[in-house]
Amino acid sequence: MKRISLLVFLGFVVSSCTKAPTSSSSYFTPQAVAVYVLNQGNYGQGNASLTAYFPDSNFAETDLFKLANGMNLGDVGNDIQLYNGDAYMVINNSDKVVVMDASTALYIGTVYFPSGTSPYRIAFYNPSNIAFVSDLYTNSVSVVNLASNTVVTQDTIPVGPEPYGIACAFGEVCVANSGYGSGNTVSIINADTRKVVKRVTVGKGPTEVEPDREGNFWVVCAGDTSYDGWIYIVSASSNSVIDSIAIGKQIPSFTGHTLAMDGQDGVAYLIADSSVVKLDMSNRTIMNSDLMNGNFYSIAADGATGDVYVTEANSGTADGKVYVYTSSGQYTNRSFTAGIYPDGIAFIR
Repeated sequence: MKRISLLVFLGFVVSSCTKAPTSSSSYFTPQAVAVYVLNQGNYGQGNASLTAYFPDSNFAETDLFKLANGMNLGDVGNDIQLYNGDAYMVINNSDKVVVMDASTALYIGTVYFPSGTSPYRIAFYNPSNIAFVSDLYTNSVSVVNLASNTVVTQDTIPVGPEPYGIACAFGEVCVANSGYGSGNTVSIINADTRKVVKRVTVGKGPTEVEPDREGNFWVVCAGDTSYDGWIYIVSASSNSVIDSIAIGKQIPSFTGHTLAMDGQDGVAYLIADSSVVKLDMSNRTIMNSDLMNGNFYSIAADGATGDVYVTEANSGTADGKVYVYTSSGQYTNRSFTAGIYPDGIAFIR
């Protein structure tokens, strides 16, 4: 199929739709940016979808992947990450990762996992052109060859119970062994040898993992309904906990992405108790425990603009919404409709 730019492609889309953007041409320009939202869909219904939003025109196309390719993504979209110009979308209950050209929205290929693997989150290792994927049901991490888009089955790495969030940085992979709320460790993997070098004890129910800019992994520990959440900071150089932050609120678990890092501004955002907590990454302190309030499902930070994107799921009975706030918690009066359970967010530039 001939490839055209996503911005031009959506120009044709807009001209054939009844809905119109706020500005009819701003997203045709090279300066325009796009925000991708991967919507989980309903479990067992195969209705995961991809929304594309153009901030400059305040226009959203709610089912872009199907529109561009004439095919569905699959059953439960849990994560979207960008690598070398491509978008990798983890489709959990379909046991696959769908690969798409991020600039054209055109399908490239699919990474298939063994049935019942339940891939959940993905992280990339640039030097080796591989990805690491947490496998929720097999208590392991898969290695994906990105040149062939295949699972390197002989390199599958055993980790702890129900691995959830995963991050690759500083030559290491850190994966949260959630135990569906009962776990309390992260596994540290050497990214070159693809072997576990240490299992580090953290708080109860680790879910999310993100790297900071100082050589550490931030681990969200959601615990359970009787346990206020914590963030544990694990040093990549010593493979040990060097600090922790008591959130003083409950953190939702097994929903969307609850932690967002903005390395440019040195801040992090965490969903907790129907609010967003803003944290100082350098001082490891809470800057604002109620930056914004709402029934939020997932969160992401745009490092280029400082804007914070939060999603609401509407209990999965209707399409979800995405709202845009400033880094100071002010609503920008920009929002858009996404799909069922809007979760992973990626910024295209």
